[in-house]
Amino acid sequence: MTRRDIEFDAEGVILRGWFYTANSDAATAPVIVMAHGLSAVKEMYLDDYAEHFSGAGLHVLVFDHRNFGASDGEPRQEIDPVAQTRDYRHAITYAKTLPEVDGEKIGIWGSSFSGGHVQVVAAYDKRVKAAVAQVPFVSGIRQRASARPARVGDAAVHGGVGVVQPGPQGACAGVAERDHAPQRGAGGGV
Repeated sequence: MTRRDIEFDAEGVILRGWFYTANSDAATAPVIVMAHGLSAVKEMYLDDYAEHFSGAGLHVLVFDHRNFGASDGEPRQEIDPVAQTRDYRHAITYAKTLPEVDGEKIGIWGSSFSGGHVQVVAAYDKRVKAAVAQVPFVSGIRQRASARPARVGDAAVHGGVGVVQPGPQGACAGVAERDHAPQRGAGGGV
């Protein structure tokens, strides 16, 4: 595995990052395009993920969003989710120009705020064959408003996920479980 610095154009803004080569003898390999969430930059542990994926035989393109880290863009530290989503697409386009990349096998990875970005990009960019949204930021207000919790003691259950509610004197009551058994599908699986 080797890492090299990269840069590419995104609508007149230069985005910068790293390209990790796959630990593979194949002429080409799949690539994962990844960026951090909200205002984080690539130096904040994305190298650890990239090294792991590279060791597993995947190329990895890691970049900083515009206005952050090593990438250009003004005003600095401005978060523009629409532009950041487009920047994922520019990173994919750049990755496809690299001779060692199998342009038919592109995955994208995002964490937190960029976990929401990769869901959007995967929905409309047909070049994307796989997407990982680690703890994605999505519309929490809308999700909470549509939830219809069933109260069990001091814990509320939302769609099968227990949510801890404060109990007496601020103590946590714990996480409630659904009171029904899983349904079996036609194939016999749960």
